[in-house]
Amino acid sequence: MFCKVYCADICGIDAQKICVEADVSGGLPAFTMVGLPSSEVKESRERVLRAISNSGIDLPPRKITINLAPASLRKSGSGFDLPIACAILAASGFLNTEMLKDIMIVGELGLDGSINPIRGILPIAIKAREEGFQTLVVPEKNAMEGSAITDLNVAHVSSLKDLIHQLNRKQLEYAEHVDIEETLNHRFLNNSLDFIDVKGQEKAKRAVLVSVAGFHNLLFIGPPGSGKSMMAQRIPSILNRITVKECLEISQIYSVAGLLGNDSLMMERPFRAPHHSITNAALIGGNNYPRPGEITLAHKGVLFLDEVAEFKKETIENLRQPLEEKQIVINRAAYRVVFPADFMLVMAMNPCKCGFYPDKNLCNCSEADVSRYFGKIRGPILDRVDICVGTKKLDSEDFKTEKLTMSSEEMRTHVNEAQKIQLERFKNTGISFNSQMGRKEIETYCCLDLKTQEILNKAYEKYNMTARGYYKVLKVARTIADLAGEETIGKMHIMEALSYRNAFVNR
Repeated sequence: MFCKVYCADICGIDAQKICVEADVSGGLPAFTMVGLPSSEVKESRERVLRAISNSGIDLPPRKITINLAPASLRKSGSGFDLPIACAILAASGFLNTEMLKDIMIVGELGLDGSINPIRGILPIAIKAREEGFQTLVVPEKNAMEGSAITDLNVAHVSSLKDLIHQLNRKQLEYAEHVDIEETLNHRFLNNSLDFIDVKGQEKAKRAVLVSVAGFHNLLFIGPPGSGKSMMAQRIPSILNRITVKECLEISQIYSVAGLLGNDSLMMERPFRAPHHSITNAALIGGNNYPRPGEITLAHKGVLFLDEVAEFKKETIENLRQPLEEKQIVINRAAYRVVFPADFMLVMAMNPCKCGFYPDKNLCNCSEADVSRYFGKIRGPILDRVDICVGTKKLDSEDFKTEKLTMSSEEMRTHVNEAQKIQLERFKNTGISFNSQMGRKEIETYCCLDLKTQEILNKAYEKYNMTARGYYKVLKVARTIADLAGEETIGKMHIMEALSYRNAFVNR
């Protein structure tokens, strides 16, 4: 007897519909699987047969042939276990085939017949809705993730025996849909890190405020212990709330990576801080079966590279394309995968190997040593940094608690006000922040008067700036004006923006 069951496989951060075809016929007992299955899919043979047996079903010895269509697509993952088992049971007459027409089934089987959670449920649910399926059957621990997608019934099961019982009586148990908008509205920002704890460094905190308001890339340069990492770690406390669309987009990435919890979606913007020993594949994603790297995991959030000069130069160079194109394209002989990569880059580094340049009382590095150390991020990557700010060694006066400084809540208020202006400005254009402006938007929204333009032109010549650097100054100045609530970019806005392209950028 022959039967079809539909499931899905992950390719990049999207899902592909897969048809599991089972043929159970007479002849010598055998179990054959075709359709380009990976080794982990081939291993499902033992899991499926043991799970069926331990669920109280005694399959007669038959020749079983499983085909995973389309045959040209490589199949990977353990989510094929449950659909394969259902196809075999239906073809053997143990399962109601009528119920299998409009449903998609995914899940990993344990030897005892239990159904274990799998990664990638969110993109699979999106694909099921796109393909017109009425119901998606998922493991019980993946129920909340799947129920985030509206217009799709998500049935959750804990065991193969439970699924057989529900299908045969034509009554599936559905999970309640998650109201993401309501959850986000009542989401309490539980962040114990606050900018009010940062003593001194008011210029650096101002740079952080401007950077977050316009989603500009940021570089801290300063001696050890001056608060670079401390400020970077507090950036999530002033980021704006994510939208429902962004929540699903980020959650989809984390679901594919297997980093999404069983009982929640990603309700906050990600903050990723990989170690400087990270490999290229771990940073950008890839390998035989591509999974998102740290760059993609930071999508719509922050990627923080601490001690960036200690990263391999090749690893740093890999940031060039994602920073410009907001995506990563991985090409292999058999497939092409596109990962999103729209993130805010924050970097921190010492000014030299020992960290105390230019203080000659503490620093013994020569000019050649400093140039060599800084050379790792000089050039194309440094040119893609919007804001570069120095941090200084704190004085004893900076530790006085009476000294006024902005808290994260106050900074977040300023950020939200500036971003409301940007959202209104770029309404229906696909742009959210000033940092995303193209040439056309810059000419429209970054007009300067003659005196202000003259200041920018002189700085362009003096610092030997590139065209990219010129436009980045205009974008940053636009954000500074938005924070001040001013319609036009003035002299002070341009001068502050130029101050963030300090001597270190032009060494």
